[in-house]
Amino acid sequence: MKKRMFYLLLASLMSTVILSAGDKHQMNGAKMFSSKPSAIVMDAFRYLGKQHQFSLDAVTSNDDVFRNKMLVTYTHWIHIDLQRPGKLHISVDGELKERSFYLNNGRFVIYDKVLGYYGKLKLPVSIDAALDDLFEQYDIKTALANVLYSDLYKRIPPKQEGYYFGLSDVDGIVCHHIGFSNKVQEIQYWIEKGKRPLIRKFIVIDKTEALLPRSSTVLRWDLSPHFNDEVFEFTPPKNTVEISIEPDTVREQQS
Repeated sequence: MKKRMFYLLLASLMSTVILSAGDKHQMNGAKMFSSKPSAIVMDAFRYLGKQHQFSLDAVTSNDDVFRNKMLVTYTHWIHIDLQRPGKLHISVDGELKERSFYLNNGRFVIYDKVLGYYGKLKLPVSIDAALDDLFEQYDIKTALANVLYSDLYKRIPPKQEGYYFGLSDVDGIVCHHIGFSNKVQEIQYWIEKGKRPLIRKFIVIDKTEALLPRSSTVLRWDLSPHFNDEVFEFTPPKNTVEISIEPDTVREQQS
């Protein structure tokens, strides 16, 4: 959509409408608590940050506004391999994008499978710092960045309040269903109940658009993957073309 999903996520959580600390009652069929939803999502962020490595398969459905008339939904399939501190591979296939991202201790490659081009960058070694540079310096958006950072629990102060909707089932797994809302968007999470508070599903609704487009993602985790070095290395396929990647400030000056 119009903004980076990661920063929309942060903005929503950091500016959630504050509810009365003593208020605990039914609202439209959902229980409202003063702190439980934010505590649940912070536990999930802390848990993810402690994982040295994981693989992740996700399916995303994103609404796009077509001529201010209707919503068109596009689906993408995402595979992620992550090994901290500095190795990351993301593959995105779907109706709008077919791209791969490789990060190997500061060596970054983005590859567009449809157009047949790839570009290289030198980035910080750590995944967290590299993602920051991609967003801020190059305006490059990586899929599901909001589950890749190791320190989200620090970036988002655990003081937000929201709504608790009870327990729900995602892929046969019992999850806490929680939600946050502000003037620009709503976010709902389904977070696994128990010792592994993994984010199993989330939905983001954009309230700035009249048609209320939404993004929905279902995630399936493997916390004990086996990687080889080739997973994080890019080998250019035949007939591909290397292009340069300019910082966002340079592109703005040239436009």
